[in-house]
Amino acid sequence: MLVEKVRKLALEQALWQPNTRILIAVSTGVDSMVLLDVMEQLKKTGVEIGVAHINHNFREQSQEEEAFLGDYCREHQLPFYCEQLTATLISNVEAQARDFRYAFFEKIMKEQQYDVLLTAHHSDDQTETMLMKMIRTGELFASQGIVLNQSFGPGRLVRPLLYQSKSELLDYAHQHQLRYFEDETNATLEYQRNRLRHQVLPLFKEENPQVLAHFQQLSEQIQLVESWVNQAQAQWEKEAMLITSQRLTIDLAWYKKLSEVEQAFFLADVGKKAQQLFDLPISKKQLKQVEKLLKTTNSQWTLDLVADWQVVRRYEKLLLQKREQTGAIAKAQALILGEGIFLSEKEWLGLFLPGEEKILEKVKDWSEFRQEVVLESVKGLTVCKRQAGDRISLTPYLMKKISRYFIDQKIPMNQRESSWVLKDENKKVLAILPFVLSYLSIGKETDKIHYVLLFKYQK
Repeated sequence: MLVEKVRKLALEQALWQPNTRILIAVSTGVDSMVLLDVMEQLKKTGVEIGVAHINHNFREQSQEEEAFLGDYCREHQLPFYCEQLTATLISNVEAQARDFRYAFFEKIMKEQQYDVLLTAHHSDDQTETMLMKMIRTGELFASQGIVLNQSFGPGRLVRPLLYQSKSELLDYAHQHQLRYFEDETNATLEYQRNRLRHQVLPLFKEENPQVLAHFQQLSEQIQLVESWVNQAQAQWEKEAMLITSQRLTIDLAWYKKLSEVEQAFFLADVGKKAQQLFDLPISKKQLKQVEKLLKTTNSQWTLDLVADWQVVRRYEKLLLQKREQTGAIAKAQALILGEGIFLSEKEWLGLFLPGEEKILEKVKDWSEFRQEVVLESVKGLTVCKRQAGDRISLTPYLMKKISRYFIDQKIPMNQRESSWVLKDENKKVLAILPFVLSYLSIGKETDKIHYVLLFKYQK
């Protein structure tokens, strides 16, 4: 009966084809010995099988298990590949041992040209795994459990017993008088999986004998949802994300068109992208903060993350970026005719007579704000950061606070902070760099001398 179930599943799900080379991971426990026996009976369908075993050297009987399986494979004329774990594992032993096993399996698949790796995971394993993940993370997609068929190394990793219970495998082993070894550590309650296996899962089965099938169904439903979300996120990334080496930019006009559910999944994808692109962990709490801030009427705000990273809203753009370090010199600097000065590492300013510009080689390829200005005098010119209450004359009849000008022009906050103010000896504002000139310095027919104001900067 079990053999027929596996054969039917393999046919329906296209798990393998005739002449497929199949490598079976065998520990000598009851699950893997049942899988090995089933696949031997399916050899008549044309598949070729080999056996891979890891001797972990964790228990006294490890050597006996290796010897038994080696003899079994020779008797049954099966290729046998074995590796011993000789390194001493100190912390996170189970994870390290698992990594060692699968690295060995992948190696054998490549060297011996196997197409499929089989493991003996069953429906009890599925339920235990899902419960462990639910307890550990509470995350939907992290709780999906074990997958029936997935990519692995040069081929596929398949669990053909995933729909069968542990009790079915034990019944099969007893009916066919299969020899297998019990790992005594499976009985100890020291490990979480064992506590779930021996204390929790029996209660679930008492409540509903179909609980294993229900968990498998839940796992498959989660996989389907995740597949749909992944497809949607891939499309969203194309439509709404601009990615550079140090910044992720999101079009908020596009974001607002999404439903609330889609917005939640989209922001989750932003968190995933941040980890992938910048090795930047964004917590669930921080993503919730971003979601909450995006629902406010504030058109500009900044949320500090870790490692000098920020989430910044600038009107209809959402930026994930490193905190900008302008390197700006705090004190005012004198601007002298015929000379240039560095305002920061990436900003340079000069005032020259027309045709007499002296531009440093270093800044020639930088972005440029060039304007012809008229000045009553070039004495006492200073460049500084804006001060509270600074005003600029935009027309003969209109004077605005610089802060109001920024708001009206929707200048992003980071650009406001990095801007410079040019003042005359009477502290009147002549220009906001690199944005606008004062009416007082705009070129016109006059007896005042014309000059070239040249602002060079790196974006």
